[in-house]
Amino acid sequence: MTTTERLPIDGHVVALNETNHYKIKPEHQPHIQAIRGVYLYDANSHTHCCELTPSYYLIYLYDEVILTPEADESLSDEAKEAIYEEYEYCGGEDVYVHVHDLDTYVAAHPEQHHHHGDTEISYDDSDYDDQIEGLREYFNGNHVL
Repeated sequence: MTTTERLPIDGHVVALNETNHYKIKPEHQPHIQAIRGVYLYDANSHTHCCELTPSYYLIYLYDEVILTPEADESLSDEAKEAIYEEYEYCGGEDVYVHVHDLDTYVAAHPEQHHHHGDTEISYDDSDYDDQIEGLREYFNGNHVL
């Protein structure tokens, strides 16, 4: 029997511009600069989705609304909260993105990327899925982007 040793988790968080996936109300359009979907992925884990090109499996964390600088200064806290509630709590889905596409995106948008690095969880203590779930829970509660 052969065993394959898994590489340590190389955790990354990335915020992808998903503004075009939303139907933004006309009264909110002047105030919203972007809506980003934030995802967790393991750079050491590649998936081949019925093709030769490898993909990262991006685990959905949350959405974030980026207001325009003018809206951030001029809108009341209540108006900002109404916009956040409208667009940040819609939920999202896990997605696959080609490795080269995401690596190119991260290189062009380093401010929308956070490298967490290897987990400090020992492989003897928990399996891969438990470690990824722990990272997902951590980044849901501790926004880094």
